[in-house]
Amino acid sequence: MLVRNITVFKILVIICAFFAAGRTFCQGQEIPLEIENSPSPDTGGKRQYSLGISPQFGMVYGHAEEIVYSSGSTKNELLSQLLWDMKPLFYCGVLLDFGRTDPMEKWGFFSDLSFKAGIPSRSGKMEDRDWQSTANSALTNYSSHDNETREFFWLEGMVGVSIPIKSLFTLKSYAGVSYMRFSFSGWNGFLRYASGSGGNFGSVDDAVEVSVSGKVINYTQDWLLVAPGVSAEFRFLNLFSGELFFQISPLIWCADLDEHLMVGREFRDYTRWGLFLEPRARLAFNPGERLSLSLDFAYRYITGSRGEVYQRSLAGGEYTQAGESGTGLSMMDTGFMVKIRL
Repeated sequence: MLVRNITVFKILVIICAFFAAGRTFCQGQEIPLEIENSPSPDTGGKRQYSLGISPQFGMVYGHAEEIVYSSGSTKNELLSQLLWDMKPLFYCGVLLDFGRTDPMEKWGFFSDLSFKAGIPSRSGKMEDRDWQSTANSALTNYSSHDNETREFFWLEGMVGVSIPIKSLFTLKSYAGVSYMRFSFSGWNGFLRYASGSGGNFGSVDDAVEVSVSGKVINYTQDWLLVAPGVSAEFRFLNLFSGELFFQISPLIWCADLDEHLMVGREFRDYTRWGLFLEPRARLAFNPGERLSLSLDFAYRYITGSRGEVYQRSLAGGEYTQAGESGTGLSMMDTGFMVKIRL
């Protein structure tokens, strides 16, 4: 527990440093930009840099994934796959941003810091699939349970530079760090286990369905992502703006804990690398210099992150390595923000 808390503290320090870096750069004497927050004579008294505060509300729709790969003793590439729904999950949070008041006037620096917290609730189903046959790649075990999302925390920071391209749009380049924590519990539901032994199993479709009640399984994922990104912001009709974002990176780390309460076992996975990508779009209505209303649409996708899995009894004892694991994430994010620029 102490190691995990230290790790989370380090992540928070890194992200806060990213946010502070943008302001530090902009206030440095060696940068040849007039970026003071006091009014400037050549801009008609308008501040060149300002801070924005944006309460945000929204929902995500998708699932988290845990995979255990076959060591070669079974026919299917996968030994086990668990999917945890967030369909949907609502959240609230706040976005802080510091940058040029009008990015179209001149190039400059910017930084963002965003925090989202999900509202604990039932959020769809949890599904568990196993392929244990040595004779073929058919599914042998299947179970489905009501999924409860207990924790959802999303902390993200970025720092970058914005460059106006004539009067057409503003091009931004940035680096971002993202920490996410998801925690779930599976309740009630049913299971179907194909009959057989010694690697020879019948069809799971012919298996007897058995109902279960109470809490069956707990699962937690902690993600750390580091990714570069680019965006382009457009303005139209004086009152509206739109922005397109894109991030891609192989710099992925995930630690998870899987507690199977019915069989009394727990599994810890440590995965890394893979592919992270996120396209995002924002549409904003800007009725004044200090107020903006916006809608965000994003798709966050992580795949191919692999590593080791360790197991032990829920009662305690030493961990032993139990093969190769994988983690993944796929979710749509839709949010509404009200920005107040100070």
